[in-house]
Amino acid sequence: MTEWVYRKIDLNQQDPRKDDLDLLNLVGEEGWELVGITSNNIAYLKRPLEEDGERRAPCSGGTPGLAHDEPNEKEPHTNEAKEKYRDPVTGETWSGRGRMANWLKRKQVAGEDIEKYRVG
Repeated sequence: MTEWVYRKIDLNQQDPRKDDLDLLNLVGEEGWELVGITSNNIAYLKRPLEEDGERRAPCSGGTPGLAHDEPNEKEPHTNEAKEKYRDPVTGETWSGRGRMANWLKRKQVAGEDIEKYRVG
């Protein structure tokens, strides 16, 4: 039987310039599965315990723009993606993983070549 680790994210405490769906996609890449969102914008997530029974560290400070209710300074974040695209005006970034960032999608829809925003 699978045992689960649970966490919650107060979506009201997130950067208002960020899309909640982008934040949920980021934690999804770290193995968290959305269980539900309450009417007061609390997202509940779960993921399986490690095979050895140890709890994995909650999402560390590596997820950009994500306020953490359970920071864990002991274990380094190992699944962090580096930025591939950056808006020089706003400083917003996208790693190229998951759904395209809204800021970059708007530029693409407007007909801009998104490669000009590629980092390095």
